[in-house]
Amino acid sequence: MESVIIKPKNELLKKYVQYFLFFRKPDAGFLSYSTFPNNNLCLAIYKENKIDYTRHLDSNNCIVTSGDTSFKSRLFGFHKMPFHVDVRASLDQICILFQPAALSVFTSELYDDLLSADNVFDVFRHKNDFFLEKIFEEENLFSRADMLEKLLLANLRERQPEKLKEALELIARAGAQNPSIETLAKKLGMSSPTLFRLFKNNVGMNPKSYIKTHRFRNILNEVLQRQQALTRLAHDNFYYDQAHFIKDFKSFSGYSPNQLLQKISIEQNDLAWIYNDKTNR
Repeated sequence: MESVIIKPKNELLKKYVQYFLFFRKPDAGFLSYSTFPNNNLCLAIYKENKIDYTRHLDSNNCIVTSGDTSFKSRLFGFHKMPFHVDVRASLDQICILFQPAALSVFTSELYDDLLSADNVFDVFRHKNDFFLEKIFEEENLFSRADMLEKLLLANLRERQPEKLKEALELIARAGAQNPSIETLAKKLGMSSPTLFRLFKNNVGMNPKSYIKTHRFRNILNEVLQRQQALTRLAHDNFYYDQAHFIKDFKSFSGYSPNQLLQKISIEQNDLAWIYNDKTNR
């Protein structure tokens, strides 16, 4: 399967969109891959595929098979556990990976309402007729990215709530010293329940989960660089000991750090995933 990452050109849009991701798989053979928890939201657009998505406390799975001639657009949030995808058909997929909480600047629709919809792309207005038909007819992926960028800029009308923006900055600046919810709420001048609602409505997860996933992504980047021993990583990230660190890492990724390093693939220094290609399943 071909995967290509293209980052936005517009400086303003870069604040809200991390990158556009294009998957192409011309054959109908079986393929599976897994990605790891993060705080971003992914809007995936499919052509002529059926999407079966299951998201519970202990599973986060997507099965892609052949479908009708219509387009499907799904919103995926993979915040707490790995996201497993089985592709059982040919594929021409477009993904928009939003920065944390950034979808709210393009639409007033709530995350929870969009999560169960299969036409999420409809929230974007100012589209030409047959926009999706035209973008999938375009073979040049950079031209596709340009079309998406223009559409997103046309829909960029709202700002993130200032308190949410401040909260995200405080968490980012804290680094490995993750603030408690009470400390974060106090610095923002609000109650813990108000902070909870702010995150749930705009990020799609509660602040405690956001902080834990933010910590995991930072640690994952350090693990992938392979520059420090696990005992040092555990100490630098304020774990009680190495065993606690490995247990927590495995709860997010499904693997210990050493196991993951033996399996992981990195695409363009941005996309970290575990890729499996099997013809029989």
